[in-house]
Amino acid sequence: MSLRGFLKELHRRNVFKVAVAYTAAAVVLLEVLTQLFHNFEAPHWVLKVITTLLIVGLPVACLMAWGFEFKEGGVRSVPREPKATSDTKPALTAPDTRAPPSIAVLPFADMSAEHDQQHLGDGIAEELLNALAAIEGLNVAARTSSFSFAGKGASMEEIGRTLHVGHVLEGSVRRSGQRLRITAQLIDVQSGFHRFTQSYDREVQDIFAIQNDIAREIATALLPKLGLDKDVVLVRRGTSNLEAYNLWLMARQWLTRPSPAAYRAATKKLEEVTRLDPGFAEAWGDLAYIKGYGGSWAADPLPYLMEAKHAAEMALMLSPANVEGLLFRAYSSLLVYHDAKAADDYYRQAKDAGADLTVWAFNRAVLHDHPMGQFEAARPYLEEADRNDPLAHNVKWMLAWNYHNSGRHADAVRVAEQLRQLGVTAPDGIATWGIMLGPSAARQARETLATLVDAVPEFAHVGQMYQFAMDDVIGDREHARKLLDGLLEEAAAQLPVSPIVVAEGYKALGEFDNAIDWWSRAVDQHVPYTLAWMASTHRCHPVIGKHPKFLALLKRMGLETDT
Repeated sequence: MSLRGFLKELHRRNVFKVAVAYTAAAVVLLEVLTQLFHNFEAPHWVLKVITTLLIVGLPVACLMAWGFEFKEGGVRSVPREPKATSDTKPALTAPDTRAPPSIAVLPFADMSAEHDQQHLGDGIAEELLNALAAIEGLNVAARTSSFSFAGKGASMEEIGRTLHVGHVLEGSVRRSGQRLRITAQLIDVQSGFHRFTQSYDREVQDIFAIQNDIAREIATALLPKLGLDKDVVLVRRGTSNLEAYNLWLMARQWLTRPSPAAYRAATKKLEEVTRLDPGFAEAWGDLAYIKGYGGSWAADPLPYLMEAKHAAEMALMLSPANVEGLLFRAYSSLLVYHDAKAADDYYRQAKDAGADLTVWAFNRAVLHDHPMGQFEAARPYLEEADRNDPLAHNVKWMLAWNYHNSGRHADAVRVAEQLRQLGVTAPDGIATWGIMLGPSAARQARETLATLVDAVPEFAHVGQMYQFAMDDVIGDREHARKLLDGLLEEAAAQLPVSPIVVAEGYKALGEFDNAIDWWSRAVDQHVPYTLAWMASTHRCHPVIGKHPKFLALLKRMGLETDT
């Protein structure tokens, strides 16, 4: 800090004022005490001790002024002055007041006696997040990162610093019979003060009205010039059937924490929702998304894809701008019909319809741009998604592969290490850091994947596919041969075996012709990992990427590019 800057800081913290006031008070006190001690013939050493204490007290008073301020009857630490340079963002603990207001919405805590309403707390937060994100001039942190702070007891400063926001909305929900009590608190990250706190005691059927009230109050607090009418609707009412809405919220928990273990329960709930209210477009869209996702784990994905197609068509018939329905159309256009142009068009429509950037960027990269070899085109939106949603595992593992396949290995290692530190539990993310961080990490990842396969059988074929990938990094052909022989025995016995897994086994053994033959079978069966793994990863392989049979397979899949 320069001398001028130091003097300016002393002035801002009132150190000069305190020093002058203290000195003046000390001089007056010594004058009074001198007269008193003289009249009472007190020993000289008493006045000397008091004088010494007053001198020592001056720097103490100045230090107190530097660190604390007395305001409104209380004492608090002096806030730091906002800092900004031409090439860095303002400090998050003191955001630039000229920057657009920003907010993170945390899941509302379940305070019900039975502790069975967390899905409602998550749902309220998500609905508010979506409503606020649609308001121009308000920056809203992405769902995945916001929700990752649930139950962790993080400080407001930590949340603000991690998510790059100046405000945090948190709250609680308590249900007793048909009565709801919802409390919402809007907190300023810099000061820790509440911008507003409000409780709502209503009937359960008033849930949409409560959400609209909260959203309006937040917008009014952060954007005072917005002028929202009291009757403006910020939260869309997708269904008037409360039972259907409740089940839908339970199922949507899966979308923020996807896993095969929760797949069945979420699917069952969504199917019941569409039975209770066949006109609930959002439920049909979520069903299409979850069915399409489930096909990735199945040895035979076709039944899942057919059911997802039906759900997507229902969603789009009810709401032509349904994001999940458009994303499934994009996915199936390339996977099933090998039509990259149609897929591109549907991704653009989904983005225009307001798709969540995290979901859109991941899907576009993993199922279109990377399989097409368009890594440069994918990088800007993946990096933007990573900035907006820094704790989203799927974006990080896709970004790591983008860097890796583009030859930016230092960046790939950096992101892969971040992914490992985040404690990713999905097999794709585990495999990513295992491959990027070298043989030692690959051994650790292989053990983790083996444990995952044993714990969650639905992960079996994906876990085995990535175990082969770890064998390739380690150079452990003995393990790869043993695992592959077991799969070939199962296939000979007419047991369901995914061809994409067998192909990866042959690839780990260096038998590339056999690998490509099995990849061809996987393409015929519309296995999702032919896009998400085979095409995007192996087109950059020094041998496979130039193999005539592999190039012909890419052409058959509609994955030719102009480069």
